[in-house]
Order: sequence, then C-alpha cells, then structure tokens
Amino acid sequence: MTKMGRPDFKNNFNKNISIRNRKDQTDLNRIAGNKHSRGLKFVNASEKTKLGKDGFMKILAHQLKNQDPTNPMDQKQLTADLAQMSQLEQMTKMNASLDRMNPNSATESQFYAASFLGKEVMTAGTTIKHAGQGSTMDIPISLPQHGKKVMVRITDAKGQMLKQIDMENLSRGNHLIKWDGTRQDGVEAKSGIYNISVMAMDNTHKSFKGETKTKGLVTDVRFENGETVLKIDGGTRVFLRDVESFSLPRDNKIYKPKEPAKKLDG
Repeated sequence: MTKMGRPDFKNNFNKNISIRNRKDQTDLNRIAGNKHSRGLKFVNASEKTKLGKDGFMKILAHQLKNQDPTNPMDQKQLTADLAQMSQLEQMTKMNASLDRMNPNSATESQFYAASFLGKEVMTAGTTIKHAGQGSTMDIPISLPQHGKKVMVRITDAKGQMLKQIDMENLSRGNHLIKWDGTRQDGVEAKSGIYNISVMAMDNTHKSFKGETKTKGLVTDVRFENGETVLKIDGGTRVFLRDVESFSLPRDNKIYKPKEPAKKLDG
C-alpha cells in the first residue's frame, strides 16, 4: 500500500556537508602543523588567535603551491607581507630582550646612585651650611640677566640679616660669591644653617631676583616611589634629577698634593 505523507528516502545532503567540513578542517590542521593523535585534532579558534612565523610561512607556501597559474599572487603584496612579518619578528625579539633587561635595571640604578656618596653636589636651594671657626665658603648663585648691582643676603633662622655682600657688573649665568664667614659687624659667624637670597638691578635700575643654589656632601641615598633621593649634610633632601653637578670635595685625597720623590743617594 502506498504510504501517505512525505516521501521516504534518505537525505544525504547534510551528511555530505559534514564530511566536507571534516575534510576542510583536516587540511587546515595539516597546513597549521597540528599532529593527529587518537583521531582528528581540529584547530581551536580560541587557542589559535596568534599566527607565528612558522604558521605564516606554511600557509604562504601552501598558497603559492596551489595558486591559479592564470591568476598568480601579486608580487608586491607578497613582498609587503614578508616585510611586515619580518618587522613583527624583530619587534618581538626586541621586547623579549627588554623584558630580560628590566629586572636588572633597578639594581644597576641603585648601585649607580650609591656611587654619589661622599660627592659634593650643587642643586637649587636657599640654604648654606657654615662650618664656623674662621672658615670661608663660596656661595653659588645664578643670574637670569646682567646685573649692574648684585646683593647677596645671608640671614639666620629668625630672618635677621647676618651679612650682605655687594657685587657689581655680574654677567648672566652662574657665579661663586666668596663669603669670609663674618657677620656685618666683622665678628665671625657661628656654625650653622643660614638662608641666602639674591637681589639685583639692571642698567635701568630695575630690580630682579637671582637664583640661589646649595652645595653640600651627599651623606645618604634613598629610593622612594621609584625616585632616587639624596640627603646632603645639613639635612637637605634633593631628588637626583634636580642635581646640577657633582664634584669631589676639596679635602678629598685626590686633591692633596703628592710629596716630591726623594732622590736616593748613590
């Protein structure tokens, strides 16, 4: 008896698509270099989001091998792709080298900063340390322009003026002002920390300020929040990046004159 309803025959259309998909995936695995073990191992899109150099060359070789002879690959595009891959490979190697260097850079910076201990530094500042007992010192200042008259004032912690040093016709730039260590009345100043300021006038008698600087020996080096901080004798703390110059102190043994060699009697 004839059956009513849909014709009863097997539809092999979906089966053919499934077989073709598995074949395409097998070819893709073969091109990408995946090995088969216990059946098929298909390319996982979530794991193969990055194409390495080997994978790129394999796909490129497969593409060249199977290209249409009547419509070959554009040589300019091929050259551009190879150049891009080479550039990416070089950048990857450079990043890997920098990653290996970073762990050592912090330690090297600390050793480098430690070498400043005992050095004399100059930086922007408003204080000086006077040793007392008849000692003299050079006060570093800087002028933004020519100064017809320049006044360097030294005051104590209470703001009382201890000494004023008058200079004339100082050019723009850095200068060292000699202080003999005495007060305005000629009496020797006590040892301690004093404040300094600079006022000047140009040729039209218009006043302007000069910049004061601080010199001192580095007694301590610290590392805070990625910054190198130097402590100068007298308690001043300065960032390494703000230091203008380093020098050996004058009482360092390198400045001591050597005794002349004695001639041995024959």
